[in-house]
Amino acid sequence: MPKPILSANLIIRIFHIFLPLLMVAFFILSLSAEPRGMTIREFEQNAKAEGQLYPCAPVERSQISQPEVKLWSDDWVAVDSLNFDTILDADQRLGLLWSNSAGSAIVCGTPSALTPEARQAIDKAPVWIKPELSHILAKLEPADQQIWSNLINSAADPYVDEIAFTVATSSVAWLSSIYADPQLVLENAQQIYAADAQLPYVQINNYGNSAAGGDYYSTASYQKINADSQLVQVEVPREIYYWYIVHPKLTDEIPAYINPAITESNSTHANNIAAPPTGQFWRTFFFSAQEEAYPCLADTLSQLTSVYNRVGPANDVIHAIQWWVNNTMSFTSNSERPHQPVRIYRKHIGRCGEYGDYTEAAARTALIPCTQITSMSTDHVWNEFWDEGWMQWEPVNGYINTPLVYENGWGKVFGSVYETRSDGCLTSVTDRYSEGISTLNFTVTDSLGQAVDGARVILAIDEGGIRTDMVDFTDNEGQLTLPVGENRHYYVRVTSPVGIYPPNAGTYVSIIDNSVAGETYNFTLPIPAAFSAPQITTVPFPDDPLNDWQLGIMFSVPHQYINGQVAWDDIDITGQTPRFYKQLNQPGTVNLLFTDADNYLFYEISHTCEAFGVLENAQSGNGTFNIPSGQDWYGFADNANHAANAQQITGALIYRHFGVANDDQHLPSAVFTLTGNYPNPFRTETEIAFNLKQSGKVKLCIYNLKGQKVKELCTEPLKAGKHTVKWDATDACQQPVGSGIYFCTVSSGRQTAGCKLLLLR
Repeated sequence: MPKPILSANLIIRIFHIFLPLLMVAFFILSLSAEPRGMTIREFEQNAKAEGQLYPCAPVERSQISQPEVKLWSDDWVAVDSLNFDTILDADQRLGLLWSNSAGSAIVCGTPSALTPEARQAIDKAPVWIKPELSHILAKLEPADQQIWSNLINSAADPYVDEIAFTVATSSVAWLSSIYADPQLVLENAQQIYAADAQLPYVQINNYGNSAAGGDYYSTASYQKINADSQLVQVEVPREIYYWYIVHPKLTDEIPAYINPAITESNSTHANNIAAPPTGQFWRTFFFSAQEEAYPCLADTLSQLTSVYNRVGPANDVIHAIQWWVNNTMSFTSNSERPHQPVRIYRKHIGRCGEYGDYTEAAARTALIPCTQITSMSTDHVWNEFWDEGWMQWEPVNGYINTPLVYENGWGKVFGSVYETRSDGCLTSVTDRYSEGISTLNFTVTDSLGQAVDGARVILAIDEGGIRTDMVDFTDNEGQLTLPVGENRHYYVRVTSPVGIYPPNAGTYVSIIDNSVAGETYNFTLPIPAAFSAPQITTVPFPDDPLNDWQLGIMFSVPHQYINGQVAWDDIDITGQTPRFYKQLNQPGTVNLLFTDADNYLFYEISHTCEAFGVLENAQSGNGTFNIPSGQDWYGFADNANHAANAQQITGALIYRHFGVANDDQHLPSAVFTLTGNYPNPFRTETEIAFNLKQSGKVKLCIYNLKGQKVKELCTEPLKAGKHTVKWDATDACQQPVGSGIYFCTVSSGRQTAGCKLLLLR
């Protein structure tokens, strides 16, 4: 690494001399800054108003009935079970199919879309990210699943959790595009630890690892001087570390290797993407790039021991980054408005938009949590960094923790101010930047008065024309709350899978002429169309004269997820609209039902069926079904009651046989015991052991997760006694099978038992 151009002490002295001049100069320039040039292709900036909507009484939340959870009888013995913790999008389902022809239960629904490699990657990932990872991998085509699963499966500690998080929280649009490079995701994780080894003020903490498994994770600890002039150590919360340090995407740019010498297209922002070594990744490039007389970021940070000094000298990381930003950038612009930090670095010029991206990239490179703050309607961008809470930060004007400077110093009266998470999720932070706050409560309903979840509420204000101000989404109850600034004229429109309001596309309805601080306004936004909710007719369970086989499902729905359309993202040049998933601290609901094959098909086509054991809109519950012979049967949990929002569902699917305590005269006594297989997991070969109580014909078969027969290992009579059968992980054609979960079934007489085999190549 090159020697530092400037010592840390000299940096601070220069900073103190020039800071007042910089603040005055950049404040004057910022008042006449050109528009940021964000990618907002769909939002009109001078839209048409259509009518007036008046406040109404607040809408009460509906009460979800909780079904009684009953204990299952111990008389039933599980043949196989699948524990699950995943996310169901609207109209997705998860359950078991009893296949009469196969004589076994098969997983159906979302998890069945996962390849063996994807299941292995999910098993390796930390517990806390498994639902998101299984959800995103299941949405990818098998070839793309293979790419990202192999990246996780081949990764070594300590990088596994950072890589798994990045994959799990990136959009399908990016993961399946030609621009997504697994090497960049790996380099991103590696550079975090490389920077940690060189920066004295920060320490990455690893709690557990992939080898031990479980709920392992990482965070970062810093030294800082607190308000009592004490040097203390603080630790970043886990979610802050991953979202605001680890994630390789900042705002609307495509995460990619960038050729810094190529002028960036304002329409695609993708023409300068290039493979290494020509292409550079911002985290690595920012850390060690040395251009002309510009200071190197790594050298600037190398002598610092505290992140942010609340009192005392300003020789801390935040002030040093601020100095570095202003000494490598000039506040001006030309016709090129790049989104890629690498290109911004090479240009060394920009306005508030470029400064926002540039500062965020520099801070994350320095392992400081950082995000971007935007007022879309008034066209200004700045940053926040984390110091036991988010703090306003705008290096170009020298602002640190002065959130009201825009309202009281610049005269900006904001409507909405929001933070942009790396996946495109927007969160209102208006209450930090406006002294007077009004509260807007929205309830979106359909023509039947039913709540519409996942409705996209687009708020606008009068800013010399109707300009988009904030975008957010309703929860399962169709409700959304937005804090907004006072003394503004607000408009709103709604888009959803059910329909739009107002009914003319692109128009807004006026809701408040002059918002009053401290007031709460309640609005019902009526979409003039009806949501097609499932029509389930509950019928009695079919007769089953023989107690033999049973399907069981137990579940809970701990969270609902906003499934939101990203407001802007350069990846939309691929033709795909990226989406984000935001976990709400509210339980979700699903349906539980059992039905036959014909009604299952009707349900898939029209959401109409006859079923038994039905639980509708339940937050938790369980159900069992004794399987009559002669046809196929389904038992599943289903997210068809929601128009858009996803539901996290956790629990178990169980396929089981009635045990020896059964007094049914038609059920034969056990003729063998299956003791399982060893080793398990295995890589090349495993032995399946069972004890036959009397001589007889034995059938031993291997199935994959789709219920397809892989191989028959035994179909011949055997004498009573102990037996072992080897499986060499090949199919009927003696070809090796892939890694993953397989099922072994052993049958003799009318008895069948099974066990689960885990193959790891």
